Amino acid sequence: MTSSDPLPSAPALRPARRTTLLRNAGHGANDLYWFILPPVLPLILQEFGLRYAAGGGLITAFLCVTALASMLMGRLSDSVDRTKLVGLGFLFATAALWAGALMPRLPYVISFIVLGGIGVSAYHPAAYASIHDSGHGQGRTYGAFEASGSLANIIMLGAQGLLVARVGWRGMIAAGALPGALMGLVFLLVPGAKLGGVPGKVAARVEPLSGATVPNRGMMLSAVFIIGVMLRGLGVNALYYFIPTYLVRAVHMDPGIASFAMGFAFLGGVAGAVVMGRAADRWGHIRTYVLASGLLIPLLPVMGARMPAAAYPAVMVAIGFASSACFPAQTMLLTELSGTRGKGSVFGVLMGATALTAAVSPLLFGLLADAAGLVTAVIACVIPVTAGWIVTLIVWKSLRSRAR
Repeated sequence: MTSSDPLPSAPALRPARRTTLLRNAGHGANDLYWFILPPVLPLILQEFGLRYAAGGGLITAFLCVTALASMLMGRLSDSVDRTKLVGLGFLFATAALWAGALMPRLPYVISFIVLGGIGVSAYHPAAYASIHDSGHGQGRTYGAFEASGSLANIIMLGAQGLLVARVGWRGMIAAGALPGALMGLVFLLVPGAKLGGVPGKVAARVEPLSGATVPNRGMMLSAVFIIGVMLRGLGVNALYYFIPTYLVRAVHMDPGIASFAMGFAFLGGVAGAVVMGRAADRWGHIRTYVLASGLLIPLLPVMGARMPAAAYPAVMVAIGFASSACFPAQTMLLTELSGTRGKGSVFGVLMGATALTAAVSPLLFGLLADAAGLVTAVIACVIPVTAGWIVTLIVWKSLRSRAR
């Protein structure tokens, strides 16, 4: 064996690979919480006789709590054991959602589901920060991380399409929260189960962008950038949270088939995250983000058009691809704009801001759908998405001018 033989380094790589797999599995389990309500929302509306705005309000309340708690969890993840933090978050979220699924009256259902948002908020800030602090903040890493969430939702939606008629919305919420309980136990009880990275000890730091070298400029650009992300999220999340309801009420699909159709969006999301994550490494994450964040604009009007039922899977794949395409480059760009500030806090702010936007979007969508119809509400989602892309262009232009 020569000194250049790579075999001796293989054992050292196994813990890193195990950590990556565990982190991605945790992301999949956590994303099930984020999308646990939309597929069963038509059944909840039917059982309790709710209007669209009320259904949107339920999701809004859940996401508001998640948003506010994300900022706190982000700060905590810079000072406490991240693995234990997310393990406790998983168990708390699952317990709350299970309790909500058991409640016979709507006020109790809402109360426990909303409370579960506290536990849901723990994962993303800690996981993003762990990727950065491990020195693995490349596009392909973030792409695989984002894809794992979409894969988990594909599995959940497929299972729902088969089981929802038998177990109802309560059974599907209980089943969707089960993987989180298992991941919580793994993170808390299994030796060697780690998220990776140590707060404050960065294995490899990328040089900050030229336009963000001065702290105040970096903070200003970060704020503007997050505003663009929020505007885009206003349209994307409104659409995602009402896709099953739209397909059932406007396209007249069976609820089980609508769940399968939504699964095509997450299938496209897997491809979008992986492909554009690698593109960010090859083309640069700034250019990739500008391209990716604009892909959705021409697709939303198509979603609201009258089409044969057979055409919706292809449209859903395209929408899913465009929705997830910007996530890897978005994370890399925010990391550089934020400079040396604690990454858990930075990602906590990002997740809090995006979750708050996601919280508002279904309520606004529901109000618009009640007033003007579901089709109009779907098409109107293009307005905030376009506004977010324009803000992205402003950030890009500012960075280019300061780099000269």
